Amino acid sequence: MSVYAISDLHGSLDLFKQIQSFLNKNDILYVLGDCGDRGKNPWETIKEVAKDPRCIYLKGNHEDILVQAIKSYKKYGDCHSQEMITLLSNGGLDTFQEWNYEEHKHSWVSYLDKLPLYKKYVNKDGIIIHLSHAGFTPFTSVKKIKTTDLLWDRNHIFDIFPKNKNNEIVVHGHTPIPFIIKDFRDYDIEFEEYENGAFWYCDNHKVCIDTGAYTSNEIVMLDLDTFDEHIFQI
Repeated sequence: MSVYAISDLHGSLDLFKQIQSFLNKNDILYVLGDCGDRGKNPWETIKEVAKDPRCIYLKGNHEDILVQAIKSYKKYGDCHSQEMITLLSNGGLDTFQEWNYEEHKHSWVSYLDKLPLYKKYVNKDGIIIHLSHAGFTPFTSVKKIKTTDLLWDRNHIFDIFPKNKNNEIVVHGHTPIPFIIKDFRDYDIEFEEYENGAFWYCDNHKVCIDTGAYTSNEIVMLDLDTFDEHIFQI
C-alpha cells in the first residue's frame, strides 16, 4: 500500500483518470481540495473523487465557496447574493449549473459541507505530515487555527518553521507554485532551483503541490512515505 497526495484538480478530469489508473486497489490518496471550478469538467471531477474509495477528500476554498453559494441560492432563490457573486467570480458557474441538474443535489451540499479541513499522516519513517488545502505553520494546535486560514491563508508561506517541529512537514495546495516563486523572488527569499513537480521550501518543511493543473495540464502526486513525485500530463 502506498499513500499519496494531490491538490487543486480544478476540473481536470483527464488528469484524475490517469491517477486512478496508476493507483493500486489498496493505495490511499489524500485530495487536498479545489476539485471543481475553472477547468473543463468541474462537477464530474468532484463526483469522481467523492466516489473513489481510495480518496480522502479534504475541503478546499472552492468547495466552501460552492457550498455557501448554494445555501444562499436555496434561501433567497436568486443569483445576486454576495456568496453567488464570489462563486461566479472564482470560475464556479459551470460547477453550480451541473450541480443543479443532479437528481440528489441537496445531499451533495451536505457531503461537501462536511468534508474535513485537515488530516495528519505519520509516514513509515515516523515523519508527521500535516495535510490541508491552504497549509499553515504548526506553531500551535490545529484546533486553534481558524477554519478560514486552512482554506484561504497564504501568509504562512513566509513563516520560519519552528525549530521544535523538526520532524514535521506541511503539504498543501491553494497557491499555484509560480505565484510562490514570484513572491520569493520579489522579497529576495532564497529557494532551491525549481523545474517542475512539487515545490519544497521553508528548509524542506513545507511542500506546495498546486501546479495550476487547469492551465498547466499537469499535476504532481506526492508519495508521502518516499517523497517520490509522480507527474501526470495531458
